[in-house]
Amino acid sequence: MALILCVTGVLAMTTGRVALPWVRKGVKQPRVWGAGTLLIAASLTAAWLVPFHGQSLLMLAGLALTWRAQGWRHRETPRTE
Repeated sequence: MALILCVTGVLAMTTGRVALPWVRKGVKQPRVWGAGTLLIAASLTAAWLVPFHGQSLLMLAGLALTWRAQGWRHRETPRTE
């Protein structure tokens, strides 16, 4: 899992395009998404070496970057009067 995330993250950062077709449509900023996936891959790899606090911070940072890259924001519903 970490290897797949690492490869797709590096590809997204270098080419500016997400290699996974089912994810590609939702990603608005592929380079930020690639950085997020690299952090998630680092946290999965670091689970063997560092305590839970360090690993969880990497995972949260990676999830925040991927969330931001997909452009998820709170959408206001249009008012109908």
